[in-house]
Amino acid sequence: MPVPASIDLLPKVARHAIPAARKLALMGGAYGNLPALQACLEHARLARCDAFAFLGDITGCCGHSDETINLVRGNFSIFVAGNHEQQSFVAQEDCACNYADAEDGACSGRGHAFSLRTLGEVNRAWLGTLPEIAVVETAIGPLLLHHGSPAQTNEFLYESELDEERLTAWLFRSGATGMVGTHTGLPWIRRLPGGPFAMNCGVVGKPDHDGDRAVHYSTIDLNPRSPVEQAARIERVEYDHETWARQLAAEGVEDLFIQPLVTGVWTVGVASLPATEQQKRALIQRAC
Repeated sequence: MPVPASIDLLPKVARHAIPAARKLALMGGAYGNLPALQACLEHARLARCDAFAFLGDITGCCGHSDETINLVRGNFSIFVAGNHEQQSFVAQEDCACNYADAEDGACSGRGHAFSLRTLGEVNRAWLGTLPEIAVVETAIGPLLLHHGSPAQTNEFLYESELDEERLTAWLFRSGATGMVGTHTGLPWIRRLPGGPFAMNCGVVGKPDHDGDRAVHYSTIDLNPRSPVEQAARIERVEYDHETWARQLAAEGVEDLFIQPLVTGVWTVGVASLPATEQQKRALIQRAC
């Protein structure tokens, strides 16, 4: 497949090597949801993950910013900045989520502004050190980790709109075997011609708009003898969302941000979804 010359990568790159790691856990989009993140970490350890990467948007509408950042800093060794980290570092109340719908953007911005109330200066400064891309050397080859896309932190790569030529070009430019992002809140895996893969790891801070209250993260089996087509997996994790929702309500979190945790259906971001994604999620919700 020809590689477009115009494909670029974000400039701030961190490089890691984990040649002895056997299984990598990849998480993103915590949005301050502490119990969901804790549940995913416990699930990953039971699944024998021995390497952990966080792909951005630690903070968000649930508040608890410092607590969530401390949990991430204490359990992950590989980090990528999301738009929430970048905007928090410069103390901007707009989350720069890049939603297509203006109301989605305004509502998400309110959640981000709420998160700044519980963010201390030490952690805010740390957020500014995070790279935009991580290239991780593993036993199955290099992995390209990003938040939205390798070219734009807040770009939405929806499964229904994937351009395999772009995906292949990013992998070619980075020399990677696979690429993993988050940001959309909707997990997917795409196998590409010749063996490489692209993946959205989902988010650990909210359900994926399908009527199921569980959250998601991803794992990659780093054993080079394992079948490539089985290496990448989307993991589903349940947690006590009802108790957490009651706590958030008592803390003054807007009901707009609490309802998705108890219904599994989004209140923000729906209007910005491509029509194909909206139809797909509506069908899943009706089947639940």
